[in-house]
Amino acid sequence: MVNIRAKFKRGDEVKFISHLDLMKVFERAIRRAKLPIAYSQGFNPHPGMVFGLPLSVGVTSEAEYGEFEITDDSISVNEFADRLNAQLPQGLGILSVKARRSKENIMATIAASEYSVVVGTKSECTEKNIKSSIQKYLAQNEIVVKKRTKSGMKDTNIKDMIYDLSFELQPCGTFNIIKFNMLVSAGSKANLKPDLLIASFFDYLKLDYDIDRIHRTKLFVKAQDQLLDPMDGLVL
Repeated sequence: MVNIRAKFKRGDEVKFISHLDLMKVFERAIRRAKLPIAYSQGFNPHPGMVFGLPLSVGVTSEAEYGEFEITDDSISVNEFADRLNAQLPQGLGILSVKARRSKENIMATIAASEYSVVVGTKSECTEKNIKSSIQKYLAQNEIVVKKRTKSGMKDTNIKDMIYDLSFELQPCGTFNIIKFNMLVSAGSKANLKPDLLIASFFDYLKLDYDIDRIHRTKLFVKAQDQLLDPMDGLVL
């Protein structure tokens, strides 16, 4: 049995498919590639696949992760990647692969996510006032938003979920393009979506805005109070 962790990209071509559909795409690609995926026991067997933090519909990424359990020890991780890549549709692609030795799966260990968010606004902005506004926004005692939970909408303080927030301003006549880079809490314990943070920030500024693009650049797992690349500690 070989346990493989794979990093893959999700481009514009597939950004509007759901997480469930993404899993079906991988399952079909694995079958076409004739890779011997393991299946669970019982009346409704499921393929041995686990994916990291689900990506919201409409968001692209260069840092998605999946784990695959293969029954044939003779298949190397690189052969697995080559055969699977040959069957994946345009917009999906395996970027790197390693064998996994730890028992915890990727979904259980994700702790933070990094995003790039491109926002457009007709409001007058300068680098100085955006920087000052971010500092004041983050300095609040609480940053309370309406957040959807399993029990419905509830007030949630997201201040401790924001690890870093920076920006680049690109003036374009009467229209300003702002590229935000953010590192936020992610995973089952505390998950902050980038569009919610942007909405909260612009509500604080009392400014109108439009999100043009959200792109996930990195995912992190947590080990010994450190944020690490999910591929760290694995072997080729």
